[in-house]
Amino acid sequence: MGRMSALLRVFGPAWLVMIADVDVASIITGLQSGSSWGYRMVFVMLVLTVPLFLIQDAAGRLGAAGGMGLGKAILNKHGKRVAAVASIPMAVSDFLEYVAEFAGIAIGFTLLHLPVIPGLLAVFALHAFVVIGRQYREAEVVLIPVSFVLLGAIVASGLVFPIDIPRFVSTGLSPLQPYTESGFSYLMAASIGAVIMPWMLYFQSGATSRKNLGTEHVGSIRTETLLGALVSEIMMSIIVIDGTRIASAGGFISVSGISSAIAALGEAAPLLMGIGFVAAGFLSLVVVSLGSAWGVLDGLGLKSQSSFVTLYLTESIPALFVVMLVADYIQLLLNLMVIYTIVVIPSIYFLGRAVSDRKLMRGTSYSRAQMTVFWTASCLVVAGGLLGVAALLEGMV
Repeated sequence: MGRMSALLRVFGPAWLVMIADVDVASIITGLQSGSSWGYRMVFVMLVLTVPLFLIQDAAGRLGAAGGMGLGKAILNKHGKRVAAVASIPMAVSDFLEYVAEFAGIAIGFTLLHLPVIPGLLAVFALHAFVVIGRQYREAEVVLIPVSFVLLGAIVASGLVFPIDIPRFVSTGLSPLQPYTESGFSYLMAASIGAVIMPWMLYFQSGATSRKNLGTEHVGSIRTETLLGALVSEIMMSIIVIDGTRIASAGGFISVSGISSAIAALGEAAPLLMGIGFVAAGFLSLVVVSLGSAWGVLDGLGLKSQSSFVTLYLTESIPALFVVMLVADYIQLLLNLMVIYTIVVIPSIYFLGRAVSDRKLMRGTSYSRAQMTVFWTASCLVVAGGLLGVAALLEGMV
């Protein structure tokens, strides 16, 4: 009972950041990977569990043992000038994430055959109403049940589509994949970007610190982080499997292709998926907004409500207009996921510097061996991203 009580006391930040990570952008990436390469990307998704856990575990440890979010840690360790410079990529990543979530919600409205622009404006208004209060505890009470609904929906989808077991074992679980082929490396980078996003580091460290936890809770947080990493990557693997049933048109899936594929499951299927896309996007919007406040504002040392409102409007309104002007939401999302693998580099760097600082971590800093593992995992993430960026640039030429 003591172990369970400890887990329930700390439960929330790590779980939410992992499930919110399986947003519409991630779902689209998984569907595209399955549609283009069959089961092959399943191996990549499962392997990504390791760097996802290692990087997010560092964020959770900073929040608990260090008692601060990553933005504040950058300010305390490096000073105002460096923190101000670091806030730029933080803000850029927030803006890109808003674009991704609004685009995903737009896909949901399209599947529902509802007008996209009025729907986006309504979601924006509701989102603004929810996040202006910045009350994490109240948001957590609502978001955790929603996360379990999303988990159930994805698991249920995996029970609907049959799996070719021999093919799944020979290709989906094999480490021998066409990593250097441009199409595969592009989607591999998109998968990395869909799994490890900058806002996740700020949210988990910031939310954990606000629960007033301590060094004694690090083990429980690690357990929750591991559970969340495993569940999220199993969910992504199921989505890749679902994608094998969706035919690509011209190399990329389309909203109409998704709608046609799931229509075979019944008339209600497109309706349920549309609602699921809107709900998943909204869940992620709220989590990203909280992470943004604990990243950019903490880094700049700003705490006022007016500062948060200004930041929120500055990031979200341009993102909303970008989505309103774009026609191909799916290509937009995939390109954003690839770009994330580069945008996340400064955040991972500062996180590594923070957890290796004995003073900042109150005597519980990472050892040299732990830092070697952390930097190795981070370099593998960046290397995979660079392959994808090269493929993206090649496609633009």
